[in-house]
Amino acid sequence: MKRFYLALLVSVMLVVGLTACGKSEKSESKSSDVNKKAEVTEEVTEAATTTEAEPEVTGTALNNEQLDISKYSSELIEWGSGGPRDDLNRSAGAVMYQDKFKDFNAYFIAPMEDKEDKVIYLTFDIGYTNEATTDILDTLKEKDVPAVFFATLDVVNNQKEICNRIINEGHELGNHSVSHTNMAAKSVEEQTKEIMDVNDAALKNYNYQMHLWRYPEGKFSEQGLAVVNNCNYRAVFWSFAHHDWVVEDQPPVGESLQNAVDCLAPGSIYLLHGISSTNAAILPDLIDQARDKGYRFELLQ
Repeated sequence: MKRFYLALLVSVMLVVGLTACGKSEKSESKSSDVNKKAEVTEEVTEAATTTEAEPEVTGTALNNEQLDISKYSSELIEWGSGGPRDDLNRSAGAVMYQDKFKDFNAYFIAPMEDKEDKVIYLTFDIGYTNEATTDILDTLKEKDVPAVFFATLDVVNNQKEICNRIINEGHELGNHSVSHTNMAAKSVEEQTKEIMDVNDAALKNYNYQMHLWRYPEGKFSEQGLAVVNNCNYRAVFWSFAHHDWVVEDQPPVGESLQNAVDCLAPGSIYLLHGISSTNAAILPDLIDQARDKGYRFELLQ
C-alpha cells in the first residue's frame, strides 16, 4: 500500500514538473519575442530619424584680410604679358605688376621664395565652347600634371561632365565670371555678383568651394582687385599667353609650341584656352620639353 501511494506521489510530481517546465519555456519564448520586437522597433526608429551627413565641401576656402574698397580707384587697367624679359627669362611686366599689386592678393607671376626655382603653372580658360578641353584633360591625366580651369557660369551650370572631371582628377575649378565682360565698367555690387553667382553655382552643383578668380580679357581696376579680395578670392592673371581663343583662326602648331617653350621661366603662369585645337596638339610636347629642361608643374593655390 505504501508502495502504491509512493508511486502515485512520484507520478503527480513528474506531471507538475513537466507542466512547470512547459510554462517556463513558453514564457522565455514570449520574452525573447518581445525583446526581438523591441530591437527591430529601435532599428526602424533609428533609421527613420537618422539623416544622411552633408557631403564634405571640397576646394580651398580663403579667409582674406578685408580691404576698404572706397580707398581704391575704379580706373581701367588692361593687362597683357608681352614685352621684355628679365635675366631669368620672366616677363618683366609680370614681375613689375606682381610687386605693384601684391597687397591685393593677386598673381601675375607666381611669387616664390627662390626666384630661380623651376616651377611653372598651367591654367586654362573655358567659356561657352570647349571643343579641345576633353583632349587637354586626357593629356594632363596621362602626364600627371595639375592645372587650373577658369570656368564661366554657363560652364559651371551646363557642362557638368567637364567640371566633374576637373574636380575629380585633382585640378582646380576657378571662377571666370558670369558675363565674361569688362569688370572695371561695373559697380562694386555688380562685380561682387559676377563673382558670387559663379561661386554659389559651384557649391550647389558640385559642393565645391572656388577661391581663384580670373578677369575676362585681363581688364581690371584697383577697386576691382579689392572686391575680389573681399570675396575671399585670389585674382590670377598670367605671364604667358598667345592668340589661341578664336576657333576659326588657330595659330600654327609648330610655331606655338616653340613660342611656349622659349618663354619657359621660373614661376610662369601659362594662360591657354580650352577651345584651342592648337593647345591640345602642343600640350604633350610642351610638358615633355619643359621637364627635359628641368621644370616641374605644380597646382596654383
